[in-house]
Amino acid sequence: MGGQILIVDDERDIRRLLSDMLSLEGHEVTEASNGVEALERLRKASFDLVVTDVRMPNLGGVELLRRVREASPSTEVIIATAYAELDTAIECMRAGAFDLLRKPFKLQELFSCVSRALEKRRLNVSTDLVRLSQVLFEQNALEQLPRAIVDSVRSFMVADAVLLALPDTDGKLQVAHAHGLASEAETALCLALGEQLSRLLPQDQTPAVLGPLGGDWRFKDFQELPSELSCLLLPLSAGERLLGVLVVLRRSEARPLSRGELDRASLLSAHAVLALENGRMAGQLSASERMASMGLVAAGISHEINNPASFVLSNLQYVHQELAALGRVLNPTFDGRAEPTGPLWGDREQEAFEAIQQAVSEAHEGARRICEIVRDMRALSRVDEKAAGWFELNEAIRSALRITRAETTPAATVIVELAEGLEVRGSPSRVSQVFSNLLINAAQALAEWKGARREIRVSSYRAGDRALIEVADTGPGIAPEHLSRVFQPFFTTKGMTTGTGLGLSISRDIVRRLGGDIEVQSEQGVGTVFTVSLPARPIEGT
Repeated sequence: MGGQILIVDDERDIRRLLSDMLSLEGHEVTEASNGVEALERLRKASFDLVVTDVRMPNLGGVELLRRVREASPSTEVIIATAYAELDTAIECMRAGAFDLLRKPFKLQELFSCVSRALEKRRLNVSTDLVRLSQVLFEQNALEQLPRAIVDSVRSFMVADAVLLALPDTDGKLQVAHAHGLASEAETALCLALGEQLSRLLPQDQTPAVLGPLGGDWRFKDFQELPSELSCLLLPLSAGERLLGVLVVLRRSEARPLSRGELDRASLLSAHAVLALENGRMAGQLSASERMASMGLVAAGISHEINNPASFVLSNLQYVHQELAALGRVLNPTFDGRAEPTGPLWGDREQEAFEAIQQAVSEAHEGARRICEIVRDMRALSRVDEKAAGWFELNEAIRSALRITRAETTPAATVIVELAEGLEVRGSPSRVSQVFSNLLINAAQALAEWKGARREIRVSSYRAGDRALIEVADTGPGIAPEHLSRVFQPFFTTKGMTTGTGLGLSISRDIVRRLGGDIEVQSEQGVGTVFTVSLPARPIEGT
């Protein structure tokens, strides 16, 4: 494989000889007559290898070597010299030279040295990519994936700053993570550039390079960048679907970003796309695995508990009936509802009888709830994505309310106002999963809230051909800067131990697959309202 090689020598004939020989070997060769000219070439393009003479006017080979290693650590440097000076050789090797070549050149020695230097360069790049891949694909904390992408890109591209922007629920880019940005104005500039690039998708998915080395006609409104700033814009897309935009910045006038670095950048963007897609699918798989595990547990619970619970229920019903009969025997006027009175009843007997009736009623209600919870767990975990029939919406909501009761009851008073007769098409278990997630989020928001009112209100109603369901809480609300990002994958304000930043994103995906959508409104100190909209079954006769 050919490489990009820069030949630096103040002797024209030697430059031409080296250029011709290496070009015949399939390499792309650029010439520079001295160290200063070489730095200008390096400023405008990327090279795999620099072959430089030691003694040159203005800027010698050793100092050029140091400058190259500072500006482009991955570029290899071969020093050519006609002087066998041990001190010079030691200095060059300490400064990071790949090897030294003696003049006059022996062709086989030259070709071998160049081949080994280019192979080392490719190996280093491959090693960096493997290391980057390991960092990204071994990222277990999915909410930390944007940070891992930004840090890896910054290191791989030797950049001063990197910003990763991901689309929110409305498709507007929001900062997922950034590192090295100098100011809010620079952040705003990066977002504006990213938005411009995203508007070009999917028709045009080519990266863009802006800065001292040229511009891009697609960004004619952004040509007036700060003189020291160069920018590389990388679209992250899967087919026609925009996943995000990477913005890479350098502030070095000595080595701005150039089109020669697009190959490396393209490798990075491909890895970032795979990482984001894998993260999204890992979140969905995790949710599916949790649901499948719950299904197995629920099946076992159902087998072990349903029959005993049914036995308890039937016996409690029998006890209740026998108590009513006993009341009538002891007091012929007792009908099972009015308080028993008469000569056979004293105050003590009456209190004992009422206590027994109350205990039986409470035991009956508890056993009934056990049966309902088991049933709801099985329904919630059932994989029935293909089910496309109409079902009673309120049953899915009530199932979610029962499943999340342990979370919501300690946190708030739950108020339920459901309109009857609403039917939607799709998977009851997935719809219940959406509302379970919204209810748990509301409960977590209220758990540490010190406000006067601690309420969760769930309501459903029809609006034209849509069924609207609101899950509202009177908690602390969502900060304005976070509001547009709540449906963004991997975004969370709960911390690494509490949330993955995927719950709302997955819920939105479920609702959208059913032809609906989720919206959020929030005011800090007042509360938050999530509104789910689903296509409703038409009313007969309309």
